[in-house]
Amino acid sequence: MSNLTATEQIIDYIKENILNGNFEINSKLPSERKIAEEFNISRIPVRQAIEKLCEEGILKAVTYSSPIVQGFKKVNLFDHNSPFDKEDIQELYVEALRTRQLIESEAAKSAAINASRNEIKLIRNAYLKSIDELHKLYMGLLKECNNADLQFHQEIIKASHSPLFIQYYKLISKTIFSNQYFGFKYRTSLKNMIEDHNKIMSAIEQRDSNSAYSSMYNHLEDVIQLLDTKQT
Repeated sequence: MSNLTATEQIIDYIKENILNGNFEINSKLPSERKIAEEFNISRIPVRQAIEKLCEEGILKAVTYSSPIVQGFKKVNLFDHNSPFDKEDIQELYVEALRTRQLIESEAAKSAAINASRNEIKLIRNAYLKSIDELHKLYMGLLKECNNADLQFHQEIIKASHSPLFIQYYKLISKTIFSNQYFGFKYRTSLKNMIEDHNKIMSAIEQRDSNSAYSSMYNHLEDVIQLLDTKQT
């Protein structure tokens, strides 16, 4: 942070707090004075940071009041920067996610029952790494921030000890990668994702198969809701 200007530091601070859920969507941003006092700086760079974020649509200016947190704009799913550009493929991704939802929920349930201590350790290591890498999302490093998350899911599949689940995961590896990519790309907050991973991890460690199933099912349901074209 030492090489950033005060305004840039405030921009990063606000973005990070939106993504981790501290500054909730549709809530008022803390006052300029409060932010300035926290950083021990004048209100000028805070005001400049807020103006910049309002221009980007992350904040919404309100006359005579603190701006409203709007979050990060949901980008076009198939813009020119995406590695996937077929216009008719979005529905396929949602269908693939529904299949993954059924298989991975069962896999999480089986992992809670069958995973060895070493396999649980591997799952936890992937879980911790995924949390550490999530901060890259708000910097726009989409391709870099989904590797650990993918590994977390893969370790659970392996720990299920189901040859069918393991083989299925190998067969649709590219589809899974695209699910992860767009799941990150559409997110406006990391809070739910971190909570979801924590619930899955805790259920497996506690050998709670029913909770492992429901936690994984709900986690993938969140991704489905992000990508489903039928959602308004």
